[in-house]
Amino acid sequence: MTGCASLKIGSDEIAKGLDNTRKLGVEISGVLNGMYITSTNENNPVLLFISGGPGVPEVWLNEVYAKQYPNKLADYFTVCYWDYPGEGLSYDKKIKPEEITLERLTADARKVAAYLKEKYHKEKIYLMAHSSGTHLGLHLAQTDSEDFYCYFGMGQAYSPGLRRYEDGYKFMKDEFEKIGNKKALKKMNELAGYSETGEFIIKKSKDIGGEWEKILLSAGCATTREMRSDIKDIFFKQLSADCYAFSEKINYWKGKKLLSKSAYRKYQAEDDKPCLIPVYFFSGYYDYTCPPTLAKELLDKLEAPDKKFYTFYNSAHSPLWEENDLVIEAMLEHVR
Repeated sequence: MTGCASLKIGSDEIAKGLDNTRKLGVEISGVLNGMYITSTNENNPVLLFISGGPGVPEVWLNEVYAKQYPNKLADYFTVCYWDYPGEGLSYDKKIKPEEITLERLTADARKVAAYLKEKYHKEKIYLMAHSSGTHLGLHLAQTDSEDFYCYFGMGQAYSPGLRRYEDGYKFMKDEFEKIGNKKALKKMNELAGYSETGEFIIKKSKDIGGEWEKILLSAGCATTREMRSDIKDIFFKQLSADCYAFSEKINYWKGKKLLSKSAYRKYQAEDDKPCLIPVYFFSGYYDYTCPPTLAKELLDKLEAPDKKFYTFYNSAHSPLWEENDLVIEAMLEHVR
């Protein structure tokens, strides 16, 4: 497949720039799926990790932010960072946005789980998803009890109506007033606020997503509390990662564009469908990309064999990296 020229079907090589990590290309339903598998002991429980974006695989954070946000997950799990079709290592120019549906990704995830179970001789594995990947993660928790022991949703996405913006507005208004950031507060009030009748409204709907992201970054409520620029802290950092070949770095951002137009992009978490496995939500206190207020509301509505909500008070959208030890401690509470 031309979009993944540097990765071949069945390839298995040491990933540059990442310790204890292998880079694989596995054929799933006739399509190349790229993945990174990282572990210090392959007898450990196996964890399938689904990244956010959509179309923004996150394994490279373990490399370029190793000193600032050391991730020790591989000491406790054999972690598969799966690039599902259309994103990252699995980008291909032949894939059309409308082909990337919830149904397709659900079927593919189950086949990846089956592959991992067979490869590592496991009866079941664990499931973790982040941000927009949590739509798929929760759907799997609601439909698949055969492959997974439980589901960990980090930055669980749930956004009924304008609530994402309204809850973020309330929180960030207090933050900006506390630190005296009048410029950011003014900009936020130009984008959204309350009408004279007390109704929350979006005042500038054009490119609200991009403009709102800038407000989140100003408040320390985006990917991490420290990040202030997606260009500097995400785009250029990813381009510096050795774990990707040059062509894969280009495909990475092509994949993000593809997934932004995908059918999956329109799917929202269902709050009225019972979960077949235990579910545990991990939210950063400062996360207003996917507000903890809404994630908690979703979890309260869900039926599940077991469920628990964890708040990480020094994190924004990425507790696994920002408060790694505490997240792993919480995960291990539920490992058999």
